[in-house]
Amino acid sequence: MSLTVYTKKHLLLAAAVGALTTYMVIHPSAEDAETNPKITALENKIIDLEIILAKKEQELLDARLFAFDSAEQQRPIEKKTTTTTPDVVTAMQAEEADVQAAISESTAARDQAVKDLVTQTENDPRSLTEKINELLASNPSRENLAIASKSLYDMAENPTILPDYALSALYHNQTNPDIKRVAAQVMSLRGDNTLIEKQITDAQTGLSSPNPETRQKTLVELAKTRYHSAADAIAPLLQDKDIGVKLDALLALRATGNESHVYLAQALVNHPDESVSWLAKDVISDLQILSDRARTQIASTDIVAELPVAEAP
Repeated sequence: MSLTVYTKKHLLLAAAVGALTTYMVIHPSAEDAETNPKITALENKIIDLEIILAKKEQELLDARLFAFDSAEQQRPIEKKTTTTTPDVVTAMQAEEADVQAAISESTAARDQAVKDLVTQTENDPRSLTEKINELLASNPSRENLAIASKSLYDMAENPTILPDYALSALYHNQTNPDIKRVAAQVMSLRGDNTLIEKQITDAQTGLSSPNPETRQKTLVELAKTRYHSAADAIAPLLQDKDIGVKLDALLALRATGNESHVYLAQALVNHPDESVSWLAKDVISDLQILSDRARTQIASTDIVAELPVAEAP
């Protein structure tokens, strides 16, 4: 299963940082920046985007460790050209081998845990949702959250093991926002958008918080839905006075919108803040290639893109 969605995010964010860095090179020097508030503000935006890029790089690494792309997991360790002594080279290779072995062992354990959840036996007749509820009730760790979410995705097209009524009950009984979102996305994949609409309605309450950090966290959660209704909820935050919130709103719009939402980003193309203007143009470029029917129903790639990932071994 490919991780192209993660890679695209990574490259787009890297491009954002690169574009802003280039701007700094061709504009007044660092000495002039001390007396130019606009340049100082732009430097701060570069730092913000670099932080986002670092987070996405870690998400990509973690996702690979959870074996969404088995070919990537199983690739042989490449020998590095080095001028160090043979003993040091041998030690480095041994360490890399140990790390690879730990990753393989951890991946196998997670795969088996997912298989155990979705398999019913005479000795354990519990349903998938019962197992998920008990697993998270006993230990709501990041590892178990990733395993539970992956099992829901794996059974997205198997209504026998994961019937709609069980999926709906899981959504309403669970408090973990990631599990609720994945359950809602699986239901949308099956053609019923009721739960994903409710997920967005419930999540967007944080958009009116007086705290910019709360508004930003809410935007991140809405972006994870990958659903067009979230773009409509996000729209007012594109006019937020806080530049950080405005940038996150643009990123969330890119993750949830389609061609019909292009006009929202166009309103920011001439924004006086260079980082906002650049990102608005980039968002427009992405949304223009999507039809006005895109993201009106969740696709399997949308679910994979936002599945919770396990910790590295």
